[in-house]
This record gives sequence, C-alpha cells and structure tokens, in this order.
Amino acid sequence: MRKMLIIGGVVLTVIVGGAVYLFSSLDTIVKKIIEDVGTQVAGVKVSVGGVKISLSEGKASITGLSVANPPGFSSDPAFKLGEISVTLDTGSLNKSPIVVKDVLIGAPAVSYELASGGSNLDLIQKNVQAFSAKQGGGKPAEPAKPRDKSEEKKVVIDHLAITGGQVKLAAGGIPGATTTANLPKIEMKDIGKDSGGASSAQVAQKVMDALVNGAVKASTGFGNVLGGVGDKAKALVPGDAGGVLKGLMGK
Repeated sequence: MRKMLIIGGVVLTVIVGGAVYLFSSLDTIVKKIIEDVGTQVAGVKVSVGGVKISLSEGKASITGLSVANPPGFSSDPAFKLGEISVTLDTGSLNKSPIVVKDVLIGAPAVSYELASGGSNLDLIQKNVQAFSAKQGGGKPAEPAKPRDKSEEKKVVIDHLAITGGQVKLAAGGIPGATTTANLPKIEMKDIGKDSGGASSAQVAQKVMDALVNGAVKASTGFGNVLGGVGDKAKALVPGDAGGVLKGLMGK
C-alpha cells in the first residue's frame, strides 16, 4: 500500500510539474506558433518580440510583430505592428469556433514600396491569398489525410480595429520619392461568424486586404510630393507599379 502511495505521489508530481511547465512556457509556445504559421501564410519571415497570455482573464498581448519584405525590396519590414491586444471568450476555448471578443492593433507602421514587379504589399497579399485558397479546398490530387483536431480550430472575431498607423511610400528607391501619411482607421466586425468560423489563413487574408486597401487609400494624398520626381520616377518604375505611381501623381 505504501509503495502504491509513493508511485501515485510520483505520478502526481510529474503531472503537476508538466502542467506548470506547460503554462509557464505557454507564451513561448504561442510566440513560435505565430512565427511559424505567419511565415507560412505570408510567404515571408514573420517575427514576434513577445507574447503574454492570461487564460484566467481571457486576455493576451503580442508585441513587436514584424513582417519582412519579399525579395527584391528593401531590408525594412513591410509591416511593424504595435501592441496587439486580444480579449477572448474563455467559455469557448475548448470549442470550435473559438470566440474572440476584441482584437486591437495599435500604431502599425506600413512600408508601401513600388518597384518594377509591383508593390511589396501586392506580393505579400498574393502569398496570403494563395495559401488561403490552398487551405480552403479544391479537389486534392491525392486522397486527403485526416486532419488533426487541433488543425480544425477556427475563430469568430466579434471586433477587430487597427488604429494610429502610418504608411511610408517609397518609389523604386528613387531619392526624393519617399513620403509618409496616416493610415485610416480600420474596423471589422463578425469575422467568420456567417461561416461557422474562420481559419488563421482566412483571418490573415482579411487583415492583409484591409491593410493594403488602407495603404492605397492613404497613398492617394502623395501626389504632390511624388509629382516632383516627374517622368524619371515613372520610367524607373515600369509595369503595374508604374501605373500606380502615375495614378498617385495624377499623370
């Protein structure tokens, strides 16, 4: 009997120790997941400064989230997001979809770069759309493998807001063809509600589309600044990006 109690105590200690380790490491685990999944979805490196999670309060914060530029653009990140605050419905954590009450993204910095192959944001947006389409269906060439239950988790986001952002426009690395503007406030509601939840790729696509549209809208005020670089700038930025530049310059 005494031996059984000792064994039981050891097992309990291992379980408790494992649980403590899991929860103490939860921030690190989530940080890695965001970086790994984000990089897959965006097709460029995604990095995170830090993650803090309080399951008891249903709150989380993410700081220093950065999305790199695609090859062919500057070494500056395409996006640097300020603190991301998330409020969860804790009653939905063991269900699918998980309900997210609020996502607040503060002070994002968006770099909108125009080059001969198009803009950096267009390329990342296409990567996200391609990943989302691949995950979303179509008849696979081979029989689909059963998915792990954790992969089936979807979310409904009641409210998402992006505020206090800035957009920097750079045209083909041309000196003088750079300026900044305020990013319009972006608000979205009921993401995934009508479809029984949205995947991470679908949420990323909606946020990416909103950021790109906001950056383009902000860029319409750049005409006076970019007008000073004239036809030289337009000649150095051919193709679709050149068309965007012409539109911004009103020529």
